[in-house]
Amino acid sequence: MPSPWPATTPPDAHETLVLDADGGRDDPLSDLSAAARADTTLFLGSDEGASIERLVWTGEHWGRHDRIALAGLLPIDDAEEADIEGLAVDGDWLWMIGSHARTRPKVAKDGKDRIDLSAFAALKDTRPRCLLARLPLARDPDSDRMAPVAAIGDRTAAMLKQTAKGNALARAMTADPLIGPFARIASKEGGIDLEGLAVLGDRIAIGMRGPVIQGHAVLLETTIATTKRGGLKLKGPLYKRLLALDGLGIRDLKLAGDDLLILAGPTTALDGPCAIYRWAGWRDDTPQDDLIVRLHRPERIVDLPFGRGDDHPEGLLLIDNDAGGHDVVVIPDGPAAWRVDGRTLKCDRFRIA
Repeated sequence: MPSPWPATTPPDAHETLVLDADGGRDDPLSDLSAAARADTTLFLGSDEGASIERLVWTGEHWGRHDRIALAGLLPIDDAEEADIEGLAVDGDWLWMIGSHARTRPKVAKDGKDRIDLSAFAALKDTRPRCLLARLPLARDPDSDRMAPVAAIGDRTAAMLKQTAKGNALARAMTADPLIGPFARIASKEGGIDLEGLAVLGDRIAIGMRGPVIQGHAVLLETTIATTKRGGLKLKGPLYKRLLALDGLGIRDLKLAGDDLLILAGPTTALDGPCAIYRWAGWRDDTPQDDLIVRLHRPERIVDLPFGRGDDHPEGLLLIDNDAGGHDVVVIPDGPAAWRVDGRTLKCDRFRIA
């Protein structure tokens, strides 16, 4: 029986990232999960720690790497894992989202065959991963880099307030009749796992790697407002939008003009097909009802290469090309050995318009 998936799309070129700053206990090279560009500055998110990586376009590659701790900009604990899974730049703001995921202790990682089920059954606290925040961007006066700052003019860093039960987004998902049952399940096992963020003014779109419901991926949309104290709050309903993505979950989102690009892959930690889809005209295709919804069918435009035990497509970076259109760069998690040379990472680049 022929496979329903065609051969993978060969990349048109490669993009080079040099991550040579001291990563401390958390090496971002093998754990990248999100990307966003502000002019010639590139921001990268990682599965580990509570910081973001910053690179600058040198004319040949992305380099001059440094690490920016979020604890100096937001009221979070830098000893905890924020699990940043989505980054977006909208105007002069850098937005970020954590996975909001419950995770299971990795009690079998030491290679032993005996597993303590009492430890295995206890899911970790989701609060540190319940992060939805925005940071004002300012141009560094000593360089050409863009820098996230705590405040500039009347713009200040802000986030959804973290509480013992997560934040307002976590509470809205738990209370939702469709999403709520999955809040009690570990991510990568069918539970809630947010990956990907797109922002257009006060409208935000959030990708769900999981759950995938009856084969349909779920995109969350809502609107954001600022509180009197300068924090963030959810302003509108939490809309659910169902997408036909061939049974895959959402790994990342990127705005490309009026369209929304969607990186999709398996919901679990397994190897499997990954692809980029295009939701044409998403900008004007706003949600209309929080109960009666259409099944959207974005076009699959790139069938991505993926590895066996490594090289999982995880993030998207949009770059202007010399033809006046867009190229998309795919950031891998756990890159294959051939992509890594010292502190240099080679990423696939595809022309999409």
